[in-house]
Amino acid sequence: MREAILVGIDGSIASRAAITWAIERVRGIRAAISMLFVVDDEWGTISDRDLVELRSSAELIAARELEFAREKAESTAVTVGVAVGNPMLTLAGEASNFMMIAIGTHKVGAFHGHALGSRSLQLAAMSAVPTAVIPISAPHGRSGVAVGVGDAPGWLEPVRFAAVEAARLGEELTLVRSGAPTLASDDGVLRLVAELLGAAELTCGFSLRRSASTAGESLAAISGRAVFTVSGRPSVPAAGGCRPLGRTNSAVLMNAGGPVIIVPHSIEPPWPTRAAAPSSAKPPFRESHGAVEEAAMGGASPRDLRPTERGGAAGDSVHD
Repeated sequence: MREAILVGIDGSIASRAAITWAIERVRGIRAAISMLFVVDDEWGTISDRDLVELRSSAELIAARELEFAREKAESTAVTVGVAVGNPMLTLAGEASNFMMIAIGTHKVGAFHGHALGSRSLQLAAMSAVPTAVIPISAPHGRSGVAVGVGDAPGWLEPVRFAAVEAARLGEELTLVRSGAPTLASDDGVLRLVAELLGAAELTCGFSLRRSASTAGESLAAISGRAVFTVSGRPSVPAAGGCRPLGRTNSAVLMNAGGPVIIVPHSIEPPWPTRAAAPSSAKPPFRESHGAVEEAAMGGASPRDLRPTERGGAAGDSVHD
């Protein structure tokens, strides 16, 4: 796995929000940024001639976005590449080679009900690594790192991720629980988290916030004030990282008031699974060298933070 963040780009304002966030995220920890523009081939229905034109347009946009990133990145290593395929499937597949993937979203504020086809939801459901969804508007004056705490197996792994981030940023960690106390009492949660965070060097400490609202509403509300909000997504090895987001994560992403990171975490399946058939490894996307090519500007490694539609042809948005 590369010590880098993959950023899905398309030249939109949302795309640039994700680029800017990723650069700030790796600043000081010597990680790199890799950007990827995916030309939508409409499941192979686009003619070769049209695909050549779309790819040419995508390379121009990628070169422009590389220049934008270089102006902000200072000593951070930045590369860019262009691929062809279904945008979200391609990004999710390539993300497994990175420590995290980031994508921008135009959605800001409350949205009640369900919306189908949201690209950030698709990516977060398929990615095997943490997925950062970055809104175009994230006001200054934010503080703290928030993380949802539940009773599902593996819930400590997203908390560990959030704790490492809070320690790195020098921010307080807020544990968010919704509804009435269940099998795991608040005192029990605090005790488990205190043991987990013994070596996390949380200089600003941590606290637990109980909410009478649903988990999704509680996390969406606090996301408007937090530096970023973390929510876990249970997964199983046999699923290859792909598993439904669930009601909570869908609600958070559709109503987020700030950056949200969905962290997949492992749970043991309740049924025996067959050994996966061997498959040939697919090499990561080819990063260009030159105008749309690789622009090296320094880079190296933070701690590994991971626990254990039709879309955009060139010029179309791969973001929400």
